Amino acid sequence: MHNNIRKCKLSHDEVYNTLYLEAQNDAYISYLRGKRYKTEQDFLIEVSASFQFPYYYGENWSAFDECIQDLEWIKHSRIFVLFDDFSQSFCDQKNIQTILQDRVIDYWTRAIDYWESEGKSLEVWLNN
Repeated sequence: MHNNIRKCKLSHDEVYNTLYLEAQNDAYISYLRGKRYKTEQDFLIEVSASFQFPYYYGENWSAFDECIQDLEWIKHSRIFVLFDDFSQSFCDQKNIQTILQDRVIDYWTRAIDYWESEGKSLEVWLNN
């Protein structure tokens, strides 16, 4: 797993304190709740709202990948993504839940590498 992807076990207070501190350090904050996206489609919609993807976003994995490697509308030099209750994500798709969670990690790993090459910091925390 990429160094900028961190698995953690934070309490709710610790989550909010972390988000607050990151915001104070001028990071763009994306807070995604695993309980809110029970399917692939839920995830693609939820992440779109969190990052305010452009109107032409196609709500599919290719469009997601394209958008997280674009993010030109975000003017911050740091992006901080916190997936809360990540283990509960995609819970309505139990037969492929692990595959989908791994897919999320793979896409964010590629985005981290891309943004590092562009001089922007991207950090992802997976909280369970």
